[in-house]
Amino acid sequence: MSQMDENSKNNLTGDSNKENEEVKSSSEVKKPKKKSSAKRKIIWLFLLLVLGAGAWLAYKFIKPDSAGPRINPLNLVPPNAFFILETEEPYSVWSKMAGTEIWKTLSKDEDWKEYGNQLSELEASLSQFDQVLDILDDRTIYLSGHLYRKGDYDYLFVLDMEGMGVLRTWLRSTENLTKRVFEGQTIYEKLDVQSKETLYFTFIDNYFVGSYTHALVEQSITEFMKAELARSFNFIEVKKQTIGEGVARLFLNYESLHPYLESSIGKSNTEIMKEYLPLFHSGFYFDVEQSTLLLEGFSNYNDTLATYLNVFKESGTGGLDIAKILPAQSSIYFSLGFDEFSDFYEALDKELSNDPVYGEDYSTYTRKTEKFLNIDLEDDFTSWIDDEVAVAQIEFEDGNPGIALVMKAESANLALEKMDFLTRQIRRKTPVKFRGITYKGYDINFLSVKGFFNLILGKLFNYFDRPYYTIINEYVIFSNEPKVLRRFINDHHQENTLANVEAYQDFIDELDEKHSAFLYLQLPLLIDTDGGMMDAETIDLLSQKRNIVEDFPQLAFSLYPSKRMYRTRALLSIDNLVLPEIVERNITVPAVDTLNYDSLLAIDPGEQVEVTAIDIELEDLGAKSQTENFEDGTPKYEVGIKNGQKHGNYFEYHETGELKVKGKYKNDLMEGTWKYYDENGNLVKRERYKRGDLR
Repeated sequence: MSQMDENSKNNLTGDSNKENEEVKSSSEVKKPKKKSSAKRKIIWLFLLLVLGAGAWLAYKFIKPDSAGPRINPLNLVPPNAFFILETEEPYSVWSKMAGTEIWKTLSKDEDWKEYGNQLSELEASLSQFDQVLDILDDRTIYLSGHLYRKGDYDYLFVLDMEGMGVLRTWLRSTENLTKRVFEGQTIYEKLDVQSKETLYFTFIDNYFVGSYTHALVEQSITEFMKAELARSFNFIEVKKQTIGEGVARLFLNYESLHPYLESSIGKSNTEIMKEYLPLFHSGFYFDVEQSTLLLEGFSNYNDTLATYLNVFKESGTGGLDIAKILPAQSSIYFSLGFDEFSDFYEALDKELSNDPVYGEDYSTYTRKTEKFLNIDLEDDFTSWIDDEVAVAQIEFEDGNPGIALVMKAESANLALEKMDFLTRQIRRKTPVKFRGITYKGYDINFLSVKGFFNLILGKLFNYFDRPYYTIINEYVIFSNEPKVLRRFINDHHQENTLANVEAYQDFIDELDEKHSAFLYLQLPLLIDTDGGMMDAETIDLLSQKRNIVEDFPQLAFSLYPSKRMYRTRALLSIDNLVLPEIVERNITVPAVDTLNYDSLLAIDPGEQVEVTAIDIELEDLGAKSQTENFEDGTPKYEVGIKNGQKHGNYFEYHETGELKVKGKYKNDLMEGTWKYYDENGNLVKRERYKRGDLR
């Protein structure tokens, strides 16, 4: 034990000595370590400063100009843009669109194909940068269209380049690049030696601004400080309604859009659009779908003008029931909808009566018409009309379309009662002796009053003067041509109506029937039409684009009042639609009598009622001529008939058999030179007519 204790003691002593030595050693080492640590802290602090500065420089290189307030990118879009396309997901939108049936169809056209090729080339160029395509899906890009000289337009691109410093540096250092200074701003010019085109671009704030037309980049530089779009109340109003909606937004500026449209749909159609739809801006949003493109948004307008838009605000909305009676071959279906027609008529009457330019004429003409026919327009005509009135163009096999005006009545009996009364009043006040006929159980009658529908509906309806009419169920159908009415009757019997076309019904279900104004087109039916509601320029354009038009069978546009503006929808579809077979032949449409009045109603107070004393009876809607004799059997008159209208030579005789009048009718109107003779055969008067008007 003692030995053990001694050893233990020695061990403990040794351990203690070791501890003392370690403590001593430790204390001896501490002082120099303190000096070394201080030096290292200074070195590390210096390194941190260097690395921090380097990181900051690298950050500014990768993500330049990202600190502080930034300009509104819309300021970089010149205010004369006729359209602006906006998205925060440019690459995703393009990728989705490129795979849709819509794009595949559009790519059949060389222009659209070229747009696609340019986008694909841009995508290929950017793909060499890591994560660039992903970065592109988290930033705003604008594409705008501009007319830079008469008939020529091009596009401007504005791209948010935050976080894309590498790409920005690369763009400044590519081959075939030159630069120049314009108003203190550097413009780079990148020549493509293969396409011979030059891309002009500059960097403003943190945005890339580029175009293949130098004038557009220069306009952006010159005008971005003015911020006209961002300061425009009308633009701001529609812009607010689209924020955060859809994957992309489309804005239209109608002041700049109209000159562009003149080159595509023609000047006459553009003037009609300006007159009846005096819109300022539209803002739409949309998502990418396979076979349909639905644009939804809002439009504002000039409410200081006397237009239907002011009237729609007071008259509500209606549905699309008239499609139940329209032939399936209707290429154009233009509908006005309202809560009740009496609301529309009251609002129209108020709008025009208060107009300082046309109000007096309108009120005078209304009173003269009511007094002359001994009717009350509100009670005897407008009271029976329900919530929709429409104009339709129906296609026939020979390419000559027919046009009809259709009114939906509250009930068939009420419509029949009121129309019978109106017809009787006209017959009592005029020498018209037209005797109605019955076709397949439906009566066809004649309404010979010039300007009547202008008075009730406005000058959009000035085509329908002295029309024939029939009533099918609760629908009253008017047309200048009896054979158009026959088409309605036949197709109603065969259930060959637009509403019975499944593709049409699917299309309308997606669009919604609610509307104040609605336009529906079957584009392929319009390619080979001749005349009607479309002018020659528009038909030529459709014919030129036949390869894609035939794949877009249905197009529609609708609007109705909402939020002090107009809720606006446009729908384009490439869903398969089997076009109805056109079987009717030899149908002609009379020339539209162009009226150059400046008022909404196109009033002609100088001509109250225009009538004829000829007694026409259409036994089979196919008579070639009409004759009448005196009691002794000698001819009284003879006139050519076409489609139930006076058309061709007209001869009238004295009771002695001598020629009294010689002239010609064209589509029920006096045309050319008319000669008048006395009983001795002497020429006593000569008159010249153009479309019924004395020259």
